[in-house]
Amino acid sequence: MAPDAREDELAALDARIAAARGARRPKRSAGADKFNAASLAWRMVTELVVGVLLGAGIGWGIDSAIGTLPAFLLIFTLLGFAAGVRVMMRSADELRRRDAASARNDAPSGR
Repeated sequence: MAPDAREDELAALDARIAAARGARRPKRSAGADKFNAASLAWRMVTELVVGVLLGAGIGWGIDSAIGTLPAFLLIFTLLGFAAGVRVMMRSADELRRRDAASARNDAPSGR
């Protein structure tokens, strides 16, 4: 078999594989994208609020135990805020990586 014929067969096979992958991929509606964006936004807000509340609770608990009411409350509330922001940034990075991987999988091959 000639090399050109083999390349044509491989290109045809690659096209058939890409078509089969596209047919198996579930169709996404615009409503699903809005739901995912809203879900991600609530997740990030929840992560921030939980970090602040958890930090404030720990600080209040320490202050109550040793009698220095505002000191540890303020310190741990700020630490909880920082932790919440860090977790939010990690979630945003996770989403960015997932979108990049999805874009790579959706891109047609260059053959």
